[in-house]
Amino acid sequence: MTRVSTIRRDRNGGAVSESSHQWVKGCAFGCGGLVVLFVLAIVGMSFSMRRAFVDAHVDRVTLEQQFGDYDAFTPAVDGSVMDIRVSAFLEVRQALAGVHGRIEDVDREMGEFEELTDDGEPELRVALPAVFRLTKTMMGLPWVFGEVERVRNQALVEAGMGIGEYTYIFVLAYHDELVAPTDQSNLFSASATNSRVRNDLREMIRRQLAEARTELPEDDDWLGVLEEETVLLDADPDRIPWQDGLPEQIADCFHSSRETLDAAYSAAAAEFELLNSTIRGGGMSIQMD
Repeated sequence: MTRVSTIRRDRNGGAVSESSHQWVKGCAFGCGGLVVLFVLAIVGMSFSMRRAFVDAHVDRVTLEQQFGDYDAFTPAVDGSVMDIRVSAFLEVRQALAGVHGRIEDVDREMGEFEELTDDGEPELRVALPAVFRLTKTMMGLPWVFGEVERVRNQALVEAGMGIGEYTYIFVLAYHDELVAPTDQSNLFSASATNSRVRNDLREMIRRQLAEARTELPEDDDWLGVLEEETVLLDADPDRIPWQDGLPEQIADCFHSSRETLDAAYSAAAAEFELLNSTIRGGGMSIQMD
């Protein structure tokens, strides 16, 4: 095929190739189209991300109606967890396996990216694709965070377990990991127990102590242990219950399920396990705490 190029004059009388003009015009439309697609992609991602948080909120309302909020859960007087409740907890953990995998993939990708600079500045042909991949992955993280809460709350509804009880069992079952983590993560390393969670746990132990005072004799050894732990929790806002070591009757509750519990733990995802979201401004602002 023969390509024909016509010549026209610009306003100064200079020759301008018609094909060049069409190329510039096409580029302008093409670039504009890319901008529009980019905006649409962001808007679509925003609605998709918001949907996960909205669904999580709907299930949270259901949980609060069935089991109450955090202040409705009081541990057993001796702090133990029945086998049937450990089994329900594991159902929720297994439901989270897929979204845990996505967070671990992001964490692994971050580790691989950091390795590129271990031996100095990488070549541009290697660095650029890695930067684009990581940027794309990071843009999808808010959606993943929403999925953690959505899947957790939905699984709690199906398992018949309130958020307060789930939080209590999580902290006891993964006590060692929270006190002295053995697994490292590349991107997410904050504790699963933020200030709000630790305050909720403190209140649980206070209610447990109140129940113990009504059920146990004043000279009962366990009552003294509970009182001492409550004093320690009140003195240190960063402390989690039984930080110095789980009482034997509590630790025994998890022995038979220890292997399954450990397999369901994700160091990379732990930071987001117990968070709840709040949607503000019609979905334009989403806060997790």
